[in-house]
Amino acid sequence: MKEKDKIQDEKFRELFSGTKIGASENLKFRIMHQIEAEKALSSKKRTNVQPLISNMLSIFGVMYLLIAVVGLTIYLNGGKSALESVTFFIPVILIASVCGMFWMISIYDDRRRSKQKHK
Repeated sequence: MKEKDKIQDEKFRELFSGTKIGASENLKFRIMHQIEAEKALSSKKRTNVQPLISNMLSIFGVMYLLIAVVGLTIYLNGGKSALESVTFFIPVILIASVCGMFWMISIYDDRRRSKQKHK
């Protein structure tokens, strides 16, 4: 049955081969120009992910750097036992909270800006 279908397909192709109308050079040029324009526009839409990741890395990088500085300062002043006290945990929680809130606000702002661009 498959061979029968192939034979019918070949017959249809032979019948329709004489009715083909070729595209003009102008039409080919316009189609290629449209495809290139769509590719140029679609590649710009994909670049929105990169600032989000770099923004996150920079905010959390600063957060961990501040925590390391606080930890080093407390360790040098009070020793190992001071790292287990409230004098270390309160600044760490404060730094983490502020950086987390700043990160959430920046994500909200990025989404708001992207929605305004698409309107």
